[in-house]
Amino acid sequence: MMGKNLSLRGSWFSNTATPLFEHLLTRKYRGYEVYAHNLSRFDIVFLFKDLAKLNKEGYHIRVMKRDDKFISIKITDYQGNIDITIKDSYLLLPSSLKKLSEQFNTFTSKGIEPVYTGNSKSPYYMADTSHYNKEIEFIQDLDEWKKKIEEYCEADCRSLYEVLINFRDLVYDKWMINIDSYPTTPSLAFAIFRTLYLKKDTIPLTHGKVAQFLRESYTGGSTEMYKPSPPVGEKVYAYDVNSLYPSVMLENPYPVGQIRSFEGNITILGDNYYWIGSVNVETKKDLYQPYLQIHYENRTVAPNGHWTMKINSPEYFNALKDYNFNIIDGYFFEKAQIFEAFVSDLFNLRQSFPKTDPMNYICKIMMNSLALREW
Repeated sequence: MMGKNLSLRGSWFSNTATPLFEHLLTRKYRGYEVYAHNLSRFDIVFLFKDLAKLNKEGYHIRVMKRDDKFISIKITDYQGNIDITIKDSYLLLPSSLKKLSEQFNTFTSKGIEPVYTGNSKSPYYMADTSHYNKEIEFIQDLDEWKKKIEEYCEADCRSLYEVLINFRDLVYDKWMINIDSYPTTPSLAFAIFRTLYLKKDTIPLTHGKVAQFLRESYTGGSTEMYKPSPPVGEKVYAYDVNSLYPSVMLENPYPVGQIRSFEGNITILGDNYYWIGSVNVETKKDLYQPYLQIHYENRTVAPNGHWTMKINSPEYFNALKDYNFNIIDGYFFEKAQIFEAFVSDLFNLRQSFPKTDPMNYICKIMMNSLALREW
């Protein structure tokens, strides 16, 4: 829980979340934010039944969700006495708790998870441990396991609390931004950029049919997967590739200023403007790896042949060698490098700290996350 000194007065061994909510849903914790690490992909399944029960009991449950990610769950009563928000700290700090506790040098370390392997008829018996990709401790005695699993969970809570408080203080001291207002790394990165770097009236506001038109030109990055099948005994080399988001944001111009519409061939204006247009496309030949993407029947595909799509000008000029285009209409803008100061400042700040320092990690995730902004 954020905002107060950590207290683990509420620690229970239970197969439901009922004791947790009985403890939290009081006036004492009004306005608190409760964090669970990896809530969206794991812990949320243990709360569904209790959240449904709370809804039937008259509590208002407001879920903020994006695709398959639960961003936050706000629980209130209609009298205004109860108000807590449950968030996923992994969406804010995308790393394992073990790595985070090491990175932020917490007093409480991530422990080794005890796994019960005693009586196979017990509901806590773990028959298969092959899914674990971390060190675990096998416990045969049920009472011993119950004691150790509570200690393990309490240590997790303390460790996560220390990480979040340290993270909150470092971000606020450097940028005067409160992490409580931003549930994901991209939203926090954008808050820093918008507050300290984005000049007024730089990015035009869009809505209605213009916003929909522009949105259709973005389909996500094109990726390929290669599965090597080397002969037995032959060495395979693995390479760590750094994220290209910061360098691309640093070096390239982006659309700014007033939105103006056009019809016909916008390329007569040269490369002086950034534009997004509706185009008829045809591949010059069947491509082994076509790379222009469209949304088709709820899927993203890269076709051969001919079709109509929305495309942005950098993508258009890059594809002229493989595709023929007939430009129909669209919108054009001025161009400017708006992320240069943000990326340069964070890169230089990161370089001033060793990799073991939490500020090095914070700068890294802020630089990599601004381009991924969702909230």
